[in-house]
Amino acid sequence: MTRPQLTADDLEAMRHRLTALALDITIREGAEALTFRRLAELAGISHTLPYRYFDNKEALVVAIRVECTQHFERFVREREQRCTQPLEKIRALAEAYVEYVKTFPGEYQMIFAMHSPAPDAYTDLLAARRSLFDHAVDVVQDAIDSGHLRGDARAIAHLFWVSLHGLMTLHVAGQLVHGMDLDALAQPLVEQILSGAQASDLKKKKIR
Repeated sequence: MTRPQLTADDLEAMRHRLTALALDITIREGAEALTFRRLAELAGISHTLPYRYFDNKEALVVAIRVECTQHFERFVREREQRCTQPLEKIRALAEAYVEYVKTFPGEYQMIFAMHSPAPDAYTDLLAARRSLFDHAVDVVQDAIDSGHLRGDARAIAHLFWVSLHGLMTLHVAGQLVHGMDLDALAQPLVEQILSGAQASDLKKKKIR
């Protein structure tokens, strides 16, 4: 009997399912445990079927990183959009970054894993990373346009980006061992960057 031809939606749904299962394997069992055979066993499909969706393991890992990056952006946007005041949106953005890494440390490590291919080697991954970063630039630009900050939005966003991600990377690696943890450091870090770019004195609120 001829198998029914899969639609584009069917193919995309299976690709998403396999990507989610691959992420689960990586987080629960380690990167070494992720093989197409293990993925097929968990998905209940033939051992060769994953190759229909991914050329090789590297392509599968890239798909995981894209999914995680997009989830990260949705997570951040949903929380940042609860605020309306420009500086509070920046603080909410930073708070969402911290909340994400505490809630999904495995996903965070997948996005920024040093052993993975560089984002610019894959167009989908680079687009996802740019979208995440450009959102931060847009939030900072709104604060500049409203007169709350001064300076170049992309430069200020880079300061937030490298500072927060450096802090969060130390957190997931268990390297914050000198008496202050992620929660204690995130708020003063953000306020220090804001104070250098503020056009006027504004009341500062703590990131929870």
